Amino acid sequence: MTSPRPTQAGPGVHLESGGGAGPTVVFLHGSAASGAVWKPVTRELAGRRPDVGWLLADLPGHGRSRWQLDYSPDGYADAVAAGIRGHLGERPVHLVGHSLGAMVALALADGARGVSVASVLVIAMKVSWTEEELTRRAAAATRPIRILPGREQARELFGRISGMAGFAAADLDSGVAVAESGYRLSGDPRITAAPPAPPAALAALAARAACPVRLACGDRDPGIRYEELVSVLGRPVTVLANTGHNAHIEQPGLVANLVEQALR
Repeated sequence: MTSPRPTQAGPGVHLESGGGAGPTVVFLHGSAASGAVWKPVTRELAGRRPDVGWLLADLPGHGRSRWQLDYSPDGYADAVAAGIRGHLGERPVHLVGHSLGAMVALALADGARGVSVASVLVIAMKVSWTEEELTRRAAAATRPIRILPGREQARELFGRISGMAGFAAADLDSGVAVAESGYRLSGDPRITAAPPAPPAALAALAARAACPVRLACGDRDPGIRYEELVSVLGRPVTVLANTGHNAHIEQPGLVANLVEQALR
C-alpha cells in the first residue's frame, strides 16, 4: 500500500489518495466532518484488498476544501465531480457516502457530470426532517464563528462535532484553520443555511442512477429509520447491528464488508 498523498484538484476540492492501482473507491463524508473520518475503513481495506485505491474527499465548505456559495446537491456534486475528473480522468469509481456525502454520491450516480460511477453505497442518509430539526439546522448557519486560543482546543471541538474524537492530531487538523487571534473550525457555517433536499428530490436522484445503488444504516441510529430509506429510495436496506449513525467509525469492519461487496 502506498502512503496517503494529498491532492488539490478541481475548484478547491481537497483529495487525499492512497491504496493500490486496482479499482478506486471515493469516500464522501457527512456534514461537519472531513475525508479523514474514513481512515478506519481504509485501514480495514488495506489489510483485505491492498489492490484497491481510494480517494478521501473533503466536501466543499468542509475540512481543507474551499467554501462556496452553492451547497445544494448540484453544487456539491459539480465541485466533487471536477475534483474526481482532475485526479482520475475517465477511470470508473465506486462511491461510498455517509449522510450528506451519501446525497452527493447519489447526485453523481447518473454519470451526467463526466464521472464514470460503477456503484454507489449510501450509508445513514437522512431522508426526512422534523420541524424542530429544520429550525436547529437553520439556526446553526447564523451562529458566529468561534475563535479558540489554542490548536488543541480547536482539535477537541472538531473531534466532538465530527465524531472523530480520539483520531490522530494530523487527522483532526483537517478540520482546523488558523484565525487572526487564534484557531477556528475550517468549515463554512453556511452549509446548513439552505433547507435539505426533500424526499421527492432524493427519490429522483436514486431513480436516475445509472449504476447499482446499495443502502445501509445502523440499527441504533436515532435519526434514521430504515423503513423510510426503503420507501423513499425504493431499494432494500442492509441494517448494521449494534451500530449508530457513524458506522464508519463505530464499525469500520462492517463498512469494509459492504465496500468489498460493491467491488465484486
